[in-house]
Amino acid sequence: MTIKISRLSDALGAEIRGVDLSGKIDELTFAEIRQAWLDHCLLLFRDVAWTPERQIAFTRGFGPLHIMTPLHYNLPDHPEIFRISNVVEDGKDVGLRRAGWGWHSDGEDKQIPNGGSLLYAIEVPLEGGDTGFANMYQAYEALPEAVRTRIEGRRVRTSRIELHHVHYPAMPALTEEDKRNRPDMYHPIVREHPETGRRSLYVGRWAVDIEGLPRVESRELITWLQQFAIQPAFVYVHRWRVGDALLWDNRCLLHCAMPYDDDKHRRHMHRTTLEGTVPLYGKVRSAVAAAA
Repeated sequence: MTIKISRLSDALGAEIRGVDLSGKIDELTFAEIRQAWLDHCLLLFRDVAWTPERQIAFTRGFGPLHIMTPLHYNLPDHPEIFRISNVVEDGKDVGLRRAGWGWHSDGEDKQIPNGGSLLYAIEVPLEGGDTGFANMYQAYEALPEAVRTRIEGRRVRTSRIELHHVHYPAMPALTEEDKRNRPDMYHPIVREHPETGRRSLYVGRWAVDIEGLPRVESRELITWLQQFAIQPAFVYVHRWRVGDALLWDNRCLLHCAMPYDDDKHRRHMHRTTLEGTVPLYGKVRSAVAAAA
């Protein structure tokens, strides 16, 4: 099977054509797709007609799958599929409403963040509902040298406890059990990709402060980094069509679901999620630590 790879933007992303995702893909073709994912950070497949089983099988080719919680947003009989949706059935939301309205990397507030995500569009709004993606390799490489030096070897604290009400105001407040299950985490602010070896900036919407810096200075720096990372030169914005499937790499991208009028338009997506690994410090950090 011969596939065609076309870049989506200067910042990131590629469209894959010439592959039938409805059936089994041979090993050589899959290896080429996987390499394209590592090279371009995000892959687009158009006009996909998937059963839940096929979406799960395709995603599993990239690694073990992560089961999202809360479980009631997962597809019945297929817990590997997490529903992102504003559709209401029998008076209840079938999926998580307003998921991802803010620049983030999936699972950045967890001990082991998600490695990748694949979102399949079943219903899309007539207006709005786009998703933006930011290349954190490029953001890191473009940082002023003084800022790189300032953040080198430091960790950022992420907190579901402090920011849950900010990012999900419509959801119930965290219970004490929720808080115990989602304690604050510390991750390297400069992260090395475990497969490509490249370094990227790792700071999204769950970041609270930076270890070793005063609170006010830390907060100001986080805000500056968050804004620096999403400047247009690093960003691709995807306008969804029904049948689109997007696979992105959470280890080197931020993404943001753009707000839309969800009282007027329906948006229904199925997401499969890849397990990740503990974020690594970059090679420069490792060399410094070894010499210390």
